[in-house]
Amino acid sequence: MTGRIIRAAIACICAFSAACSNLVVMPSANYNSRVDYLVIHATSEDFAESLRLLTQPTANPVSSHYLVPAPFDPTYPRSKLKVYQLVPELDRAWHAGVSFWAGESALNDRSIGIEVVNEFKCTGTNNPIEETAPDDFECEFPSYDDDQIALLIELILEILDRFPSIDPIDVVGHSDIAILRKSDPGPAFPWRQLYEAGIGAWYDSDTKAKYEQRFSSEPPPLQTVQSALNRLGYKVELSGIYDRATQYAMRAMQLHFRPDDFSGTVDVESMAIIWALLEKYRPVELDDLQASSAWS
Repeated sequence: MTGRIIRAAIACICAFSAACSNLVVMPSANYNSRVDYLVIHATSEDFAESLRLLTQPTANPVSSHYLVPAPFDPTYPRSKLKVYQLVPELDRAWHAGVSFWAGESALNDRSIGIEVVNEFKCTGTNNPIEETAPDDFECEFPSYDDDQIALLIELILEILDRFPSIDPIDVVGHSDIAILRKSDPGPAFPWRQLYEAGIGAWYDSDTKAKYEQRFSSEPPPLQTVQSALNRLGYKVELSGIYDRATQYAMRAMQLHFRPDDFSGTVDVESMAIIWALLEKYRPVELDDLQASSAWS
């Protein structure tokens, strides 16, 4: 028995070692990383319930690659905050669900998901999503603790070192990729603080002001705004009508980049933010938008 165990262990080591005589490592230039997106969630539950839901079989199984606890949570068993890894980064966690970003759907296949413990709650209508608008429900979004965000920043910087293929504009929230279903991580999440730490996207104030001045006197048509949202990453049909999807897409953008007002209204400031982000992070898309639109 002992001999078989030893031989099995040696075989296992050989399977992963270039030193074994039956393995030749010849790196190919024809590949890319599986991971192109980083999705940040809030749990809406305390630590214990979040850990249970993310690790145990349920009727609707979910998981994430990481779970970041919150301090002062009575269900958290440690005295010091620690990141919990639940799924290996190169494996597929079930965190995004029905999702879309920048022309890609089913983002579980190409993303790393991080759940951050935050007990936000949304209440209101029980109507089907097809019959709702953002003002049909209300959400309470608690603030995030400084130590929790510091731990999260440390984790994300390490992930970005391992996966440099993740562009800043592709560090997103659950609400960005599931505009009709999700509101997390919510307006209290400090996206700008993460940006200042080298994580994710944020607009330049001067560029935003430039577009605000322009749009105050000559706002773009709604169909052009819809196209701009789509080119930024959100899933919007170019209907030319202020429809439900447009309202939810604007709300998602505002939750991320204009959290003091996320009503979904198409206003000058929101349009200026969208154009400033396109200019900074998707300049080719902005050029194409200007070339394809009668309004420019």
